[in-house]
Amino acid sequence: MNPRIYLLALGTFTVGTEGYVIAGVLPDVAHDLHSTVSVCGQMVTVFALVYALAGPPLIGLFQNVRPKRLLIWAALGFAAANLVAAASPNVAALAGARVLAALGAALFAAPAAAAAAALCPPEDLPRAIAVTAGGNAIALTLGAPIGTIVGAAFGWRAAFGFVTVLALVTAGAVWAWLPEVPTSTASTAGRLNLLRQTPIRWGLLTTLGLFLAAYTVYTYLSPVVHEATGLGSDGVAALMIVFGAGGFLAGRLIGRVLAKHPIATVLRTVLLLITLLLAVLTLTTYVHVPAASKVIAFPLLFAFGAAWWSGGISQQTRLAGLAPQQRSQALGLHFSAQFLGVAIGGAVGGLALSAAGAGAVPVVGGVIALATILSVRQVVPGARKDETPAGARTLSGDSTSV
Repeated sequence: MNPRIYLLALGTFTVGTEGYVIAGVLPDVAHDLHSTVSVCGQMVTVFALVYALAGPPLIGLFQNVRPKRLLIWAALGFAAANLVAAASPNVAALAGARVLAALGAALFAAPAAAAAAALCPPEDLPRAIAVTAGGNAIALTLGAPIGTIVGAAFGWRAAFGFVTVLALVTAGAVWAWLPEVPTSTASTAGRLNLLRQTPIRWGLLTTLGLFLAAYTVYTYLSPVVHEATGLGSDGVAALMIVFGAGGFLAGRLIGRVLAKHPIATVLRTVLLLITLLLAVLTLTTYVHVPAASKVIAFPLLFAFGAAWWSGGISQQTRLAGLAPQQRSQALGLHFSAQFLGVAIGGAVGGLALSAAGAGAVPVVGGVIALATILSVRQVVPGARKDETPAGARTLSGDSTSV
């Protein structure tokens, strides 16, 4: 595989670090800006909604910009947004900085995944996307803890300064070492017509369901874990690292799995596994045996992270394969559905928590994951099982529908 793809993983590491590190400094942000944690927590929602709604139009607007140039300017814009965040005098200014950061992230993530696909032969597509997405997993296990430590030592503004430096390093690395990648020849009309394609719509529904199920639980992991195990903030932080480690391992292995097994089978297996894991998590919240729950929690969160990450990478591979001439736009739609799931998941989990307690949160997440299995349809458009193109073998499960 082309080693320059790892440059793109550096970019997803940078974007992911910024997204995760804010959770670790929220109390300090709220105190310094004379606000509340709940209000400052909406910075996550602001980022997710802007990313979801603005991503595809932005990618369409810049479709004629060469990918390397677009990635450099997106990284620089992301750096500028985090510099503004570090200097924000109030919540309104911080919210504006998060809007700018979401725009920069949207202009980097999907074109980076598309560039990774363009830099590899078709048979290496799942692995290339896995490497690029793996930067996000490393952000969860390494970038976010480092950023949080920086924030604890030097103040929350330093955490955003840390991300600013990462973004500048990313822009410099892409400028110095990433080769020119061909610009997609797809027309604007063709890109806009992606949403009219039934296989794309089914794919986006799967992405939405996968991230809605995961973030319904992950957003409120702290109260759920505390209810089940009695662990405090240090224990929850350790579980988040374990969760990220599961995602990182899955990122290393899922490319090989997709090369050997139909993608529809992989997706259904992942969603069923998430359902079962959340059922076990639910049980631990209602059967109060803290000692046993603590033993169960760590492998459970590791498996949850691995399953979720496997599903996300499989979805990127699926949508990139469904629109090989329009990968940036297709992946932009994927990331929009992903962040829409993040935003809605926070609201749905919050409603479940307030209405029925911590045990209801994984119940709702599990039901969503189970229902999402029904959306794994039309993985390869217009092909019967016996007509699946050789180059699309890893994209086929049942090739038209469940």
